[in-house]
Amino acid sequence: MTDIYSQQRKNRRVTFTLMLGFFLLVTLVGLSVDIYTYGSIDISRVPYPTIIASSFASISGLLAYYFGSSIVIRSLGAAELSFDDLTHKKLRNVVTEMCLATGLPMPKVYVIPDPSPNAFATGRNPREASVVVTQGLLDSMTREELQAVVAHELAHIKSYDILTMTVAAVLVGTVSLLSDWALRSWRYGGLRPRRDLKGRSAIHPLLLFLVGLFVLLSPLASRVLAMAVSRNREYQADALAAEFTRNPLALALALEKISSYDSPLKSARRGSAHLFISDPLKRKLDSKSGFVADLFATHPPIEERIGRLRKMGYLAVPAQGIVS
Repeated sequence: MTDIYSQQRKNRRVTFTLMLGFFLLVTLVGLSVDIYTYGSIDISRVPYPTIIASSFASISGLLAYYFGSSIVIRSLGAAELSFDDLTHKKLRNVVTEMCLATGLPMPKVYVIPDPSPNAFATGRNPREASVVVTQGLLDSMTREELQAVVAHELAHIKSYDILTMTVAAVLVGTVSLLSDWALRSWRYGGLRPRRDLKGRSAIHPLLLFLVGLFVLLSPLASRVLAMAVSRNREYQADALAAEFTRNPLALALALEKISSYDSPLKSARRGSAHLFISDPLKRKLDSKSGFVADLFATHPPIEERIGRLRKMGYLAVPAQGIVS
């Protein structure tokens, strides 16, 4: 396992690369609108769609970096703790304990009023981080299991996974919005391709098809890009959580309970699904392995994660403590 400081440096580099990749993708969407409308890129004409898309991408990148966590928390309907609720008090105590164990500052803590058990962490850095859990998680977990889930989320905070994953969540939405705008404009006549004197399109039909296909598939490409940087982070966070709690079996049991709940989290969306400890949309793809799953799944197979944690637990038990 990579040491935590190397992981932090790697995540900062990945975040920069991710933001650059999304900027280029959004700019290409704007460029596609230019090509569709005018048939080519004319340096004597101001490419307004490309400029608008590039500006939108830049602003979205800055918003994702500085305000991404607030955007995600509000979109999921999370609320601050209510100390009239005993489960909220327990959560606060557990987060405090695990912060002491990990050496992290106390994050903000929120609860999503949903019965589906799940959790995620978000923020730009450990000083501005937030841990969010569902009410279903609080109602279904023992204290040891809750500690393990919180430790998993603090592992994401400590390794700066939260920065990369939060930025990805906001930028995926940005690409989807731009693509949807372009497709709707073409469909309803807001943007029409330039035509020659005989009324024929100035764009070759094959180019027109390729441009339309690119704009149509750009949201999918953005999600694949985001998912690629999130799946392996779950294994890393599981291992760090086991190290923090010295109790890998507690996290294995917590993941079993989370996976056994069939109903999806109502407020979850595809763009933010990769933030959670387990897929909140409960898609079957996340339980599979192989090329397609590796390409499109937000999380590695939960059975594989549970198996790895159980192996850690068996290795942690002294030989004289094993009863046959």
